[in-house]
Amino acid sequence: MTPILLKTAAAIAAAAGLAYTAADDFTAGSPYEGAELSSLDARAIEGHAAVLFARADRNEDRVIDVHEFAALSIVSAELARLNGFVVIETHSGPQTLRLVANEPASLGFAEHARINAVSRATFYAFAGEDVALSADEFLAYQKSQFAAADFDQDGALEKGELSAYAKRQALVATAV
Repeated sequence: MTPILLKTAAAIAAAAGLAYTAADDFTAGSPYEGAELSSLDARAIEGHAAVLFARADRNEDRVIDVHEFAALSIVSAELARLNGFVVIETHSGPQTLRLVANEPASLGFAEHARINAVSRATFYAFAGEDVALSADEFLAYQKSQFAAADFDQDGALEKGELSAYAKRQALVATAV
């Protein structure tokens, strides 16, 4: 596929609902104005994982296949790069983690291919012998992302840990 077709496919997937698109929640400017997280605890990851799982399970068969996982990863990375933040679903609604980057930009062809490869390898690392991610396996993946960013192992992410977690959620090359 050409880079233009790949980016078009990612945009179509985002428009199809893999991204947060509840129109009632959007206002002029940033839809998450004032909703930036200052800390994140391990319990919040369960709700976040459940929302992401539901978005990724496009055929609603209660498992995520490798294509659904790759699509979620690519669309999430593209949106995070363009918006400059990662959306984390919490008990009080969607909140953001600022993605520290030079400036918002879309994925280039090489970066798109890298994210696709990393997401597929990650999928197979967490999928069971049935080669599908159950909700529990997806939660285990999300918890591993949290644990990797929890440098002091206190069960909460703050400051630099939040930045590391945002990079992992957006699949920024330096965090993978």
